[in-house]
Amino acid sequence: MITCNMEQTAVEQSETQRPRAHYTVQLPLTRVRNIIKSDPDTTLAGQEAVLLIAKATELFIAHLAQKAHAHTLQGKRKTVQRRDIDACVPLHDELVFLERALD
Repeated sequence: MITCNMEQTAVEQSETQRPRAHYTVQLPLTRVRNIIKSDPDTTLAGQEAVLLIAKATELFIAHLAQKAHAHTLQGKRKTVQRRDIDACVPLHDELVFLERALD
């Protein structure tokens, strides 16, 4: 009986003390925090929120770069240019919100 309680306690402790996920990001977190704070509607941004926004931004940039690179290859070129990004935005539904933002 005693060992059973000790095992349950050990399980409960391991569930509450799970190791936190470590994310590696390339964007500077201080700059991301400053951009978040520049929004007048935002009063407080926790470290986890800053980290997740930075990671989501990196994933978005990678997605946009892949789409622009595919458009560049269709044009039989090797260098991605601004016009490639501008041309791929209206072709993909998930990027349509950028149509007016890139002007």
